[in-house]
Amino acid sequence: MTRSRMSRLAALAAPAVLLASLTACGGDDGSDAPDGASKEDFCEAYQAEPALDDIDPDASPREQAEAIVGAVQEATDRLAEVGTPDDIPDDAREGFETIIDVANDLDVDEAEQAIEEQDSEYFDNLVTGDDRDKSDAFDEWGDDYCGDAEAPTDGESTE
Repeated sequence: MTRSRMSRLAALAAPAVLLASLTACGGDDGSDAPDGASKEDFCEAYQAEPALDDIDPDASPREQAEAIVGAVQEATDRLAEVGTPDDIPDDAREGFETIIDVANDLDVDEAEQAIEEQDSEYFDNLVTGDDRDKSDAFDEWGDDYCGDAEAPTDGESTE
């Protein structure tokens, strides 16, 4: 697989979870996440990017799939741990829960198959229909709520 193909698949993984973007396999259900997060904590978790840059484009499709799924689940686990502020609209909260659930259900075997088949639509199609509308509502609300501030880098605060 070429670097550009892998980059495109990796780029699709983030939106799929935080959309669509964004750890532990079999983590908690999205509805179990707290609903009283501070704006600072929520925005730090929301704006964090999955660690997709560390994926070796020369690794096997299996290793790439494991790395993508692991990075996405790690990002969404942090988001689920922090939860949402209590003033999040209902549709955005439902989108948040959908994103967490989709990340928890990511399957390494399916991701590996998508990489082997160079299926660039696999990650984009993980969230469809009403769930897509809800996850879009979450993304729009999160972008508005957190503003255009850049995501913090390792150890940086949003203050």
